[in-house]
Amino acid sequence: MKHARASWLLLLCGGPAVAHHGNAEFDLTTTVRYEGTIVSLQWINPHTVTTLKTQTATGEAITLEIEGSSPAILRTGGFSAESLPAGERVTAVVSPSRRYPKESAYGYEIIKGDGTVIPLVSARMRKTPATEATNSIFGAWVPTADSFARMARSLGTAALTDEGRALRSRYTPVASGQAKCIPVSAPTVMTYPSVLVLERLSDRVAIKTDWLGAERTVYTDGRPHPSPQERLPQGHSTGKFEGSVFVVDTTNFTDQEAQGVPSGARKHVVERFTLAADGKTVSYEFVWSDPQFLAADLTGSAEISYRPDLAPEGIACDRESAIRYFREFQ
Repeated sequence: MKHARASWLLLLCGGPAVAHHGNAEFDLTTTVRYEGTIVSLQWINPHTVTTLKTQTATGEAITLEIEGSSPAILRTGGFSAESLPAGERVTAVVSPSRRYPKESAYGYEIIKGDGTVIPLVSARMRKTPATEATNSIFGAWVPTADSFARMARSLGTAALTDEGRALRSRYTPVASGQAKCIPVSAPTVMTYPSVLVLERLSDRVAIKTDWLGAERTVYTDGRPHPSPQERLPQGHSTGKFEGSVFVVDTTNFTDQEAQGVPSGARKHVVERFTLAADGKTVSYEFVWSDPQFLAADLTGSAEISYRPDLAPEGIACDRESAIRYFREFQ
């Protein structure tokens, strides 16, 4: 329970970038500003790494590796692999590693010489308002960072059955599927603030997200769900329009967890996508039931902004990057 609860504290402080971290690595009660020179920026999923040559308050020269959020998230706020060129003088705002404070840190933002602020976590990203409009739910979208924060709080306070609580008590972040580059499933994956594309095909709707390359297929041809023995990482989804609202029904999930909340063969999710009157946002609502692990249905919502200027970047998940901050749990 210590590690599971700590992960939630970090998530609420830092946003999606630390959703699966334990509290042993970074001291989030301490914020340090380092002036220095950029050595490199590793633009890799699920964590960027900015290397900075700097010095401590006593003048000791150090090289600091600063963890940032995923490129899939940061790019929606205008951050790119070219944002921090080698040799540039900057100021980094970070929380140091507890074990290796002269080597590693969790980054919040980097301030360039001209005053430009480069956010390293979604919580520091300015909300980009949708400026273009559409007449359907299909196209490219980005969930807002505060929508993911609401999801995090919902998962952290979810009412679990005895079996669910027992599994959560044994949970550590190193056991997370995402530590192995396996994305979480709906509804959690639908709230990550990365590019989300809905495409309408003849007998289905394809949903693709830039978060660890997760893909979903929603069948719209009236077919039933398969037998319970056929289980899929993103489940089996069927969908239909009820007026202007697209309703998706998903079952047949494999065993998995979403930040400490387990789910399995009896998990059932109903999602509703409603286009706003101005055509700039979609209201996303869900009901998640699982009598094996949830003592009560988990409900929630998200706001998803229209972003036709973006498309999934498709950077593969780097297993070493995914696991590097879980060493204390092994």
